[in-house]
Amino acid sequence: MGNDPEPFEFHAKLTELDDGLDTLHRSVQLLRDAAGPAADDHALMLFETALGEIGANVLTHGRPRGSRQAVDYDLRLAGRELHASFVDPGPPAHDHLKREMPAPDEESGRGLAIARALVDELGYWREGDVNTWRLVKRI
Repeated sequence: MGNDPEPFEFHAKLTELDDGLDTLHRSVQLLRDAAGPAADDHALMLFETALGEIGANVLTHGRPRGSRQAVDYDLRLAGRELHASFVDPGPPAHDHLKREMPAPDEESGRGLAIARALVDELGYWREGDVNTWRLVKRI
């Protein structure tokens, strides 16, 4: 890899699962286009997978049931680090980040374990009634 890619920023408000996931994938494609050959595509694929896992969880569980309140999504590339965040008004996530990969016969619960394995940092915190998820991947 040669030079650092140019800085990149993308912001969106996500309200629906399908449209939200489309927006996440579109934002990564825009990042690929902007970064060009300076970006490590393997690292971007891993990051995009983790982004989809966390994004799906946030859009499915990160808002009060029946709410159409938006989830704030930000993606940026600074130097050789990808940063993404989701901010949602949903219930607290408790200790979900500490969960191990479920047994092979379990049908759910893999998303956070997969995302944690694919990024360099996966963080979560809650302030008041707001959850923030942060993903970092070095490329």
